[in-house]
Amino acid sequence: MAKIDLKKCRTADTCGQDREYYYLQIILIALGNISKILWPKKNANRGIELRTALNVKDDSALKDRGLRNLFEHFDEKMDEWFKAADRHGFSDRNVGSTEGIIVPSAAERLRTFNPKTWTLTCLGQEFRLAPAIQAAYELYEAIQNVIGQPGKKIHPLPGELDE
Repeated sequence: MAKIDLKKCRTADTCGQDREYYYLQIILIALGNISKILWPKKNANRGIELRTALNVKDDSALKDRGLRNLFEHFDEKMDEWFKAADRHGFSDRNVGSTEGIIVPSAAERLRTFNPKTWTLTCLGQEFRLAPAIQAAYELYEAIQNVIGQPGKKIHPLPGELDE
């Protein structure tokens, strides 16, 4: 739902970057929680059984918690980032393409969301959101099949996952 709300927010152009990052944070939390359920640190057997029952492959885009962890522990990463080099400035919570942007440099951009490619860059690390979101849609459908409600689907909005 947050993905759809973010898309509507971007389309209406009335939300502003605070709201956009609010929706991004919700998406990251949801994807992180799905990952923790399917690949638990404790009780690995439960994760294996769930993934088997839901036909989730071990190389699923849902497995990667890197971006979620980066956002969750952003304060700690900021300490490292500020110590790493001289900074002439910085920008944060950018929305849009960074193509052709010289100032601030890539090293001075903390978080940037590119809505055309559904890419989120945080402290120089780039993450593609579309594959994980698509995998979450497919997981929802698999769950519906297992609980006896086949055919119940969530469909992305037209162009929602275009890259």
